[in-house]
Amino acid sequence: PEAGLPISAIKLIMVTFFSFGMFELFPLLHNEELTLRIPDFTPILESPLALGGIAYTGLITTALALWVESIAFKRVPATDASIILTTEPLFAALAGALTLGETFGASDYVGASLIIGACAIAVLLEDGGEEEESSIVTN
Repeated sequence: PEAGLPISAIKLIMVTFFSFGMFELFPLLHNEELTLRIPDFTPILESPLALGGIAYTGLITTALALWVESIAFKRVPATDASIILTTEPLFAALAGALTLGETFGASDYVGASLIIGACAIAVLLEDGGEEEESSIVTN
């Protein structure tokens, strides 16, 4: 738990750098010239609603979530933590379907099946390893 805050800060700094990098490199996807640009934040800074939304998204749903996640996963076995993190896209898709009416295509179902299948295999392999260990100890 003592390393939760520094780890969360590093994650947020990396997201910031990669986001700015994508902002700068995005023109290349449209065959435009690459020039260093500084975003115009004036409309955002003039809107209390936009500032509130950004503050909430940045502080509560991102920073606080990463910090709590770092603390919680310190108390969970690595396999369980990886399974939980792997299923995050499934929960996000389900939340989008329930709250926003999102629909899924064939590739979405294939991806979800692969995630669920990988999680099932991980659990089965972990259970099999525990059974082998217990039989070795008892023999």
